[in-house]
Amino acid sequence: MGKTAVSTGTLVWALAIALISAICGVQVDWRAPGLSRYARDWLLQARGPLGVPNDIAIVAIDEKSVQRFGRFPWSRQVIARTVDALAAAQPKAIALDILFTDPSNPEDDESLARSIGRAGNVASAAQLIEAPASGGPATWIMPLPAIAQAAAGVGHVDVQTEADGVPRQIEVRAADDRGQALLSLAVEAVRIGDGTPESAVTAARHALLVGSRSIPVESGPPPVVLTAATGAQRMLRDGRMTIDFLGPTGSFAPVTYSLADVLGGAVSPGKFLGRYVLVGSTAASMGDRMASPFVHSSDARGDQHGALMPGVEVLANAVNTILRGRYYSELSGWAEFLWSALIALATLATLEWAQGGPEFLKQVAVLTALALLLVLISYALFSWFLIVPPLVPGLVAMGSAGILTLLHRSLAASARLDSTIRDLSASDDLLSPGPRPPAFRSTGASRGLPHGLEWKVRALGDLNARLLDRARFVDFALRSVEDGLLIAAPDGRITFANRAAAGILGTAPGRLIGQNVIQRLLDAPDPELLHRMVAERSKIEREVSIRGARPRYYTLRMAAVCAGDAADAPVLGIVASLSDVTRQHELQQTKNDVVSLVSHEMRTPLTAIQGMTELLAGYELDAPRRKQMHLAINDEVKRLARMITQYLDITRLESGATVLRRSPVRIESLIDRLLLLLEPVAAQQGIVLRRETAESLPPLVADPDLLSRAIENLLSNAIKYSPPGTQVTIQATAAEDAVTVEVIDQGYGIPEADLARIFDKFYRVPRAQDAGTPGTGLGLALVREIAELHGGSVSARSEVNAGSTFVLRIPRSEAV
Repeated sequence: MGKTAVSTGTLVWALAIALISAICGVQVDWRAPGLSRYARDWLLQARGPLGVPNDIAIVAIDEKSVQRFGRFPWSRQVIARTVDALAAAQPKAIALDILFTDPSNPEDDESLARSIGRAGNVASAAQLIEAPASGGPATWIMPLPAIAQAAAGVGHVDVQTEADGVPRQIEVRAADDRGQALLSLAVEAVRIGDGTPESAVTAARHALLVGSRSIPVESGPPPVVLTAATGAQRMLRDGRMTIDFLGPTGSFAPVTYSLADVLGGAVSPGKFLGRYVLVGSTAASMGDRMASPFVHSSDARGDQHGALMPGVEVLANAVNTILRGRYYSELSGWAEFLWSALIALATLATLEWAQGGPEFLKQVAVLTALALLLVLISYALFSWFLIVPPLVPGLVAMGSAGILTLLHRSLAASARLDSTIRDLSASDDLLSPGPRPPAFRSTGASRGLPHGLEWKVRALGDLNARLLDRARFVDFALRSVEDGLLIAAPDGRITFANRAAAGILGTAPGRLIGQNVIQRLLDAPDPELLHRMVAERSKIEREVSIRGARPRYYTLRMAAVCAGDAADAPVLGIVASLSDVTRQHELQQTKNDVVSLVSHEMRTPLTAIQGMTELLAGYELDAPRRKQMHLAINDEVKRLARMITQYLDITRLESGATVLRRSPVRIESLIDRLLLLLEPVAAQQGIVLRRETAESLPPLVADPDLLSRAIENLLSNAIKYSPPGTQVTIQATAAEDAVTVEVIDQGYGIPEADLARIFDKFYRVPRAQDAGTPGTGLGLALVREIAELHGGSVSARSEVNAGSTFVLRIPRSEAV
């Protein structure tokens, strides 16, 4: 329901913006019509020049003619001769764009009238004098009666110049205040050329019908009903025809001929055969020039960007428009409004699509693309379909829609931001203590217009500071937790790891980010485990071990974090914790060791002591026998004491209770003292001790007693498990990172299967040769603990019946 409401609200806003934008576009077009005129001129210029027609010719009264015949007006004999020369070439019609309103020499006037009459297809020009501001009548300036009677028709040469002086239209029919109507000279020339009688000219509502030709016109003032003296009535309609200009000034140059050349015979009569011949002035000195859509008014310096167009060339463009039927149609007011509304909706759609990412650049790009598309569509309509598109209303509607959309989006975002600030301010459990923004302390956010930008900046600054304080506190708290803590996304990617977790896993916290939490924590990860945790909200609790120089044991707990208590609440992530239970594990192991020590290792000497004491107590034995038993009991007690001492030593080392008493130690001196003590023992068994130490061994900072016990255990074992007549060698060498002590014997050797366990407590290699050799299985375990306590290690390599080599390694970091 909420989604439907949002969609409905969005639709209402979109329609409102489109409506307002369309109204703005139409209003601008009505209030500033000059913009549409300039847009139409631009489309005309973009269209470019059309081909020069082959049925129109211009006879120009140019500078060459003025130079030959003198300053205009000339003798009307010159015009008469021109008409005769043109008539001989059999043109379709001759249009004289010259006013013959004042009488001159009667003979000249009669000569011109006769020439016009003989031609039979000449249209003469008239001009309407508009009513002056004083209120006088509008009257025609007609040609001389003789010329008017001789002409095949009289047409007016008035053009409709607009505010910028460009004649974009002509009145196809105009009338004075007495109701006398004349066709335009261009229409009259076409009527004469078509052979259409005056009676076949009919004024319809939106067109002027000239025989078979229909000239679309824009309606002017309301029609007027005229009543003739005979009582007959006729309806007079006014209308304007838009001129389709062929191109800039000079477009008719290929078919323009100087009047002087025509009279001089320099122009072939074939140039006028079957054509509409227009006679008029092109000389700059005669002043009959005006601007065209291809000429800008002026630039910043007032310079013209093109040449003005002679009136006869304007007439030629009008005739060509009628002959070609190139009439541009314009959209009605409602069609223009709908066009603007559609463009506004398209703007809304493109701006909606351009959200996200680099939004500003995307919006500029799509608006630019939409404007270019609008221009291209307008160009296509104008050039190919002769439709004048409402380019200016469309662009205004697009700009208005863009501004209103961004404004509405900004207000909506501002309101949402206010709501977010209100929600954050109310979330006291997520913020550090502090005052709420002023507007939200009691009544909550304003329900009217959104707050201003400065208020939002201050409020967000306060809330951001409180959020950061709480986030820092939570971050520090999580990082300071002693247990290892990992937080992962629902797909298992680790997003947070505290220092304890990094230390447990032996890496830096940053290196854990992005790894899979299941694969990182479990030695044999179940591929379905993550799915079960997310889908079924199941929990995991198990013990894991982290292998290293000293294994550590942890209780792993993993659970999904949901966005609520509901069963279908979405899973936000996974949290995993690692609790160190190494101490508990070691205590349990110690318990097991004690049980093993009491139940296995101590039973043998205790049983022997019990048996011998019972014999001594129950029987009278001779003195030698009693002495022998007392000595045996003493040996077993010493054995028990030694076993307990070694076990306690190992236990103290494992638990960290033993503190190293570090001091400088010369390894050569320590080895010499040990050899001095053990050589008698070795000699009793027929074993030779040999010392091989490198020169200039660095002194170590170590616990001399513990280090001495470790090396002594290795030497004692080598002597104990070597057959008579063999040799035990002790070597000491220094490497870049460690000092190494090797004890090499030639004893029975250790099977490969047992090498991995010889450093475990209470473990003894099962061999027949050692059946009578006393031992506790704690000596090598003690060596390992001492080595690891110094940061070093102990290892062994052996070959059965060939001997063994034990290597004690102390890092050079312990060296002075």
